[in-house]
Amino acid sequence: MPGKAVSIAALAVAEVLAMALWFSATATVPALVAEYGIAPGTASLLTSAVQAGFVCGTMASALLGLADRLDPRRFFAAAAIVGALANLALLAVPPGSTTMILLRFVTGACM
Repeated sequence: MPGKAVSIAALAVAEVLAMALWFSATATVPALVAEYGIAPGTASLLTSAVQAGFVCGTMASALLGLADRLDPRRFFAAAAIVGALANLALLAVPPGSTTMILLRFVTGACM
């Protein structure tokens, strides 16, 4: 039983950390608007792109049956790592750029 509890706790922590990617832009948008003067429409796209990416990623995963074809642990880990790298890449692109919105879409797709 202790092994099961540890596994469930590790899974819960991993899920919370992966979902933190979703909210990272929402938390930073006010600072981006204040510091870089990002337009309100662009600011809203930073959040909407994650949601659109999530829908597209979920649909692609379901249509391709990825959860059934791949080891779920590796699939989850790979998606979380790619999502984190896409989120990290935000530091290297100009604030409010189309690339930034695309990276947020990739982050959502990986979720």
